[in-house]
Amino acid sequence: MCLTKGIKAVPTILPTFGEIRIGEPDANAEHFNALRAKENPVFLDAFFSLPSFPFQDFEKGQKFLVYGQKGTGKTTVMRYLENSLKENFTTHFLLFKRTFIEESDLQDISNVPLMLDERSIEKFRHYMHSIKRILLFILIKQSYIDTESTDSEIPPLEKSWIEKLRSSSIGDAIGIGFDSLRSIWSSAGVDTKKITNDALVLNAGRAVKRSNDDLLKFFIKRARRVGLKSCIFVDEIHFAYRSKEALQQDAMLVRDCILAIQTLNDRFSEEAVDVRIYSAVRSEYLEHPIIASADINHSVESIGHGLVWSTYPHNREHPLFQLLFKRFQLSMGSDVKFRDFFGTYFKNMPAEMFLSRTWAKPRDFIRFFKCAKDLYPQKSQLSQSEQNALWRRYSEVSWNELKSAASAFLNPPAIETLETIFKKNIPLIIDKHVKYNQPEFRAVLRPVYNSSKGDHTNFYSEDHFMELMYILGVFGTRRASAHGGDVIQTYHRGNRTFHRDGIVHVHPSILKAFG
Repeated sequence: MCLTKGIKAVPTILPTFGEIRIGEPDANAEHFNALRAKENPVFLDAFFSLPSFPFQDFEKGQKFLVYGQKGTGKTTVMRYLENSLKENFTTHFLLFKRTFIEESDLQDISNVPLMLDERSIEKFRHYMHSIKRILLFILIKQSYIDTESTDSEIPPLEKSWIEKLRSSSIGDAIGIGFDSLRSIWSSAGVDTKKITNDALVLNAGRAVKRSNDDLLKFFIKRARRVGLKSCIFVDEIHFAYRSKEALQQDAMLVRDCILAIQTLNDRFSEEAVDVRIYSAVRSEYLEHPIIASADINHSVESIGHGLVWSTYPHNREHPLFQLLFKRFQLSMGSDVKFRDFFGTYFKNMPAEMFLSRTWAKPRDFIRFFKCAKDLYPQKSQLSQSEQNALWRRYSEVSWNELKSAASAFLNPPAIETLETIFKKNIPLIIDKHVKYNQPEFRAVLRPVYNSSKGDHTNFYSEDHFMELMYILGVFGTRRASAHGGDVIQTYHRGNRTFHRDGIVHVHPSILKAFG
């Protein structure tokens, strides 16, 4: 309400959903949409992150790893950092996740230059040295962008590659890096399509390391001489759960990527060159035994910071509502009070209910109001029936993303089986109040696991399958507390695992999507 002395209060007229610049649930998708529209992305114009995030430490290069669950805002932070540093640094943003184009429906950016192909990297068993080489090639190319300065100390074996880098685009540096790796392996007698000789592989790995050492020394000398200030941002590192062997390989890939970045950053600090490499990774990957037992895991807190939204109370004080308020202010104006914003756009939607029906992460809040913008562009307040329709649309869109995430470890027939099971069982949960304990729910989902496993003998366990479904946010558990009341376990509220003796609660939005 607007109050003026001596005048009766009149309602504040706020923009409709269609007039709100809400942005996109995926920050990379929003970035490329903004490029096409020739405007700033919403996440930059209304940037908001957790108050505890140590931006100064990141801007100084003291920290360089952002980790958190999917949808917590890792890419937004990385893009914001790049934007804030690019005035004084040469910056480039690397999309490491091969499936980014498919998942973000950005087929028209297939020619975006800096997109690493994980399948190419996997051909080279020594991931860390291969990744270091790719990053060094990009950094060396950066050092030639704004200067024609030549060099007399180029390592003899690298001279032809560096000449190619000088005349190439920054995106081509990745391809040139892979070409150089293939050349080294070929010289060692290794066929990357038929790797059978461990001794040859070891020799090739050593050759790559020696070559990298020469390249690193050359780059540091050159960076000092030309006064290079450079940043690389590596985003979208991920696993693909296909088999136990593939899972191990992908875990090694993530581990070695982080280790490569850490060792390069440490060397740059020792040599006093102002070059940094930043990275973002999903926090659940850091819990894999291969990574948890690696040296990197012991230093994660000192080199990085986690984005965690699950520790805040589920009420109006949750910072996610402030994130939305800041975005809405782009269209409402800065004079609008939070109470007016909340009273209008969350009318008849208590904060507790809103948080419980989502996964309580930035991506979910933005997705909900993007659905509102699509369904009711002329409205700013909704009736009960309109809210119900909106929740259904949000739930259906959210389920489509969950399917996309599940496709990393479930094949298409298994996902189809999962949908069939939900169509059959969720009406029973809603209409007949059927409850499943954890073993019973495992039995319900067993056909999904069996469909994905097929005849594979070297496949992840059913226990691991249930953990993955829990991490995805498909279900949580509830059991009675010894002190009275109930204890609820959900991954998105910070509980790393579920009760083995609890009652299963399928996420409300999945119930809505299939109910």
